[in-house]
Amino acid sequence: MHNMQELFGTLSGIFTAVLIVLLAGIAAWAWSGKRAEAFDAAARAPLEEDFALATQDKLERVP
Repeated sequence: MHNMQELFGTLSGIFTAVLIVLLAGIAAWAWSGKRAEAFDAAARAPLEEDFALATQDKLERVP
């Protein structure tokens, strides 16, 4: 019984360490210089007018 608790504790620690490394890797990837242009474009997207929607909207309003 005592060995099972030690095994569970060890596996729990390993799992936690793997998750921390995974989180650090995702954060490093997200904030890397390669992603800066994509994030800037995504940040500007709500402020830009979509040409296709604007054209379609104008066509629908014409009697």
